[in-house]
Amino acid sequence: IKHYPVLLKEIISVISPQHGGTFIDCTFGQGGYTKEILKHKNTKVIGLDRDIEAKKKARIVEDKFPERFYFKNLRFSKLNNLKLKNENIKGIVLDLGYSFIQIKDPKKGLSFNSSGKLNMKMGLNRFSAEDVINKLDIKDLEKIFKFFGEEKDAKIIASKIVKERKVEKIDTKTLVKLIEKSKRKKSYKIHSATKVFQALRIFVNNEISELIYGLISASKILKKDGILAVITFHSLEDKIVKYFF
Repeated sequence: IKHYPVLLKEIISVISPQHGGTFIDCTFGQGGYTKEILKHKNTKVIGLDRDIEAKKKARIVEDKFPERFYFKNLRFSKLNNLKLKNENIKGIVLDLGYSFIQIKDPKKGLSFNSSGKLNMKMGLNRFSAEDVINKLDIKDLEKIFKFFGEEKDAKIIASKIVKERKVEKIDTKTLVKLIEKSKRKKSYKIHSATKVFQALRIFVNNEISELIYGLISASKILKKDGILAVITFHSLEDKIVKYFF
């Protein structure tokens, strides 16, 4: 399976690697942006990813470009931890989406189509979605679904979860069934569980704080005329990025 960044051509045209310089790919993933940047000989890339799985792909790029590529298993909110010395950072890229490979990985448990344990940890986490669903109280669950998922039936879903977990530990399939039973109105556009799963993923991976600190750090690192390019995928991220800019 291959993953293709959704706005690869557009991002490359914006950051203009043909003019050379050092770039930071804050969400390395499968290396789509990095490989495209490194096609230009006078470029260097620093790749970051919190997902340890990304290290395997990064090794291949490191072997090919030992002088021009460097990878660190790091959250992009910790950009300030990079020892950049005299690097003139021309562009920083943040693609906030998840790859098809990550979504389909059963160990990660990101999809409502998965079976088995809830997880959603992308790396460097303190807790999993299983911990959240089976341990947090009803009010906290409701807040998570409402604020991070913009889920209108948050209260009903939280109530059903708390009742069900007294009987058995909740896994992915059980959670999906509970959500489907809780929905007052069925949508034909998106799956009933989409918003709750989005909310859990955001909460487990601390995505909102990560994004805010990542943007602040990136703006401090970039020199005059440097470019920060961010790709968002839902309204919460979108609002934060637009407000920041």
